[in-house]
Amino acid sequence: MHSIHNFFADLSQKLGLADEVIRLSPRRPAAKQPFQLGDVQEQNEVYLDLGTGADFSKGGMTGTLAWGAFYMAMFGLLALRHEGQLDNYLILISVLFGIVSAIFLIEVLLPFPMPVRFNRRTREVYFQDRHKLYHVPWDEAVAWMQQTRQVTQYTGATRMTLLQLLLQRFRRPEEVIALQLSLPLGKTPEIQGMLWEYLRCYMEKGPWFDDHGTPLAESNRGEVLKRRAGNKANLRGLWRNYMKGLEIGVDTKASVAFSVAIHLLLYPNLLVQDWTTAVARRRAEKNQWHALVRERCRADGPTTRLYDLELAEGLHPEAGDDAPAASSTGG
Repeated sequence: MHSIHNFFADLSQKLGLADEVIRLSPRRPAAKQPFQLGDVQEQNEVYLDLGTGADFSKGGMTGTLAWGAFYMAMFGLLALRHEGQLDNYLILISVLFGIVSAIFLIEVLLPFPMPVRFNRRTREVYFQDRHKLYHVPWDEAVAWMQQTRQVTQYTGATRMTLLQLLLQRFRRPEEVIALQLSLPLGKTPEIQGMLWEYLRCYMEKGPWFDDHGTPLAESNRGEVLKRRAGNKANLRGLWRNYMKGLEIGVDTKASVAFSVAIHLLLYPNLLVQDWTTAVARRRAEKNQWHALVRERCRADGPTTRLYDLELAEGLHPEAGDDAPAASSTGG
């Protein structure tokens, strides 16, 4: 991980961030309790998928067209009061259905933005950008938070907190990227710190834990996935998130009321967008992840890390005999 540590050191020095960033560690608690605002897409005994926000707009075109088609069809019913308009109405419905179906197929077949995957069995983090596979051993992970403040004449002062993790490209360790783990806008260091603590609890304590980070013997997967921000049409889940946001001071009553009204108006759009996203995500899970990642995400898959494969190929000569050993169990 020589390239990653050098990258972070150079970045801090060049940008003058040494006194502005909060360095995070897999071994050190980052908050009093773990918490995530629906960022987790999947969580099971083997891996956790964290949405980066890049997939937020997936299915948006299909949803928008379906939303417009829905209300056009509703208003078109008024024309049926006039004799001879049924054929015209059916033609309208057919055209709208054809357009929405074509856009749906295009969005499903286009590459899907992949999540960040935390694998407990191999103790490694994966991310794939098209055909480029990136990874980092969890025990060597370099992550940080940085709070920034932007001021414009239109929005005034806006605060955001970056939460980033460094990864290196598989078999090209000199190529390092800084990956955003959560959308920064409106996030405080406390919220981002609780998200990192959530990831740390998953990797260090076990796949299931309560709101205080205490390991659980039984799965609470259903409760975790209810918070998914990806289910935009899940009004019950959104309401639960808003109530939690009110409780911890992230949201206000006025913002909650406004958001609920907008969601009700856009419900047909959100419903179709969720469905399009789900279909595209299932297709990406089968076709886009690298074969080495897919096999390591099976319950009976190998526990060797991609980093171990690179070591065997001599791509990390600086590691020498001090390279950390691969995990032999799921943890």
